[in-house]
Amino acid sequence: MKAYREAIWVIGSFLFLILAFFFLLSWGPIVDRFDVGSGLAKFTAWMSYGLLKVLSEVVGFPLHKNGTIMGSGAFEVDVAPACSGAVPMSIYLSAVLAYPATWASRRLGAGLGIGVILIVNILRVTALFLIGLYFKQIFHETHVYVAQSLVICVAVALWLFWATRYADAPQR
Repeated sequence: MKAYREAIWVIGSFLFLILAFFFLLSWGPIVDRFDVGSGLAKFTAWMSYGLLKVLSEVVGFPLHKNGTIMGSGAFEVDVAPACSGAVPMSIYLSAVLAYPATWASRRLGAGLGIGVILIVNILRVTALFLIGLYFKQIFHETHVYVAQSLVICVAVALWLFWATRYADAPQR
């Protein structure tokens, strides 16, 4: 019976945390004061632009950036808050925080997850920009179906890695 209660507690905590994160990411009064999605979008655009700037010098394509909008010639993309990685990061953090592990292990998992998801998202935006620039006909499908799924799969795989290696869950 104890195992059932613990499972219900973990699932309930996970669902509560997901709702709390989505509330923080989308509720107007909070977003007006502290917009995590826009902040992450700006950071992702800035980092992706840095990578693309190096590539543009090597390959030789023009590149410009204005806020979260990056472009080359007639092609432009806007790194919107929905492209910031905030949602997969929220789901990952909810899973780490809800899992029955020590707080030291949770801190390790949170730091590892935030770092890896940010890096993967920056690489995703950079790759999507290049796909849009050179293979515009497959940009939409790659953005919607492949790239978003990739970040979600990385978040799930990362959680599984953390949970099996570092979580130190209590033994039954």
